[in-house]
Amino acid sequence: MNLRRLLQKLKLVHGGLADDSRGAAAVEFGIITPAILAIFFGTAELAQGVGIDRKLTITSRALSDIVAQSTTISDADMTNIFAAGTSIMTPYPTTTLKAKVSAVNINAAGTTATVAWSSAHNDTARAVGDVVTIPAALKIANTQIIWSEVAYGYTPAVAYYITGTLNMTDQFFARPRQSSTICRPPTVTTCS
Repeated sequence: MNLRRLLQKLKLVHGGLADDSRGAAAVEFGIITPAILAIFFGTAELAQGVGIDRKLTITSRALSDIVAQSTTISDADMTNIFAAGTSIMTPYPTTTLKAKVSAVNINAAGTTATVAWSSAHNDTARAVGDVVTIPAALKIANTQIIWSEVAYGYTPAVAYYITGTLNMTDQFFARPRQSSTICRPPTVTTCS
């Protein structure tokens, strides 16, 4: 007896299981569902990550801009400025937001940048007198620049198991507007 006749008798060919397509849709659905869900959640998390990155850019710019408009900054002012920066990040959680604002003095030769004063929120302020690296185009002799740095630890809800926490950073530089330097008592008490 050949194999075809045996299969026909067992109803596996022509009218048997080989022609039965009742479960095809369920199998196709089972195969494609994980891919569709991955695309859906991936798109949602990517959009949230881009939104957080944009808010981080706005926060760094706002911190430098607000400080650059002053002539003297007190501890209370810095507390309020950091609170404003934190509120910019709404609706995203701000527990992992770190912010730092530093006034950096450029020497007479325009070659060295040193920290005049620094304040931080959920981070460590830069030490006064530390030599820092800033872009060469910003090193204008005998000037001061306000440098804000922000960092955010973004933990995706679903992709966390693939990527872990993503550390996002941004920075912004601004020149003082009302005076050539910004006072920060008690660290810097003389201004020009």
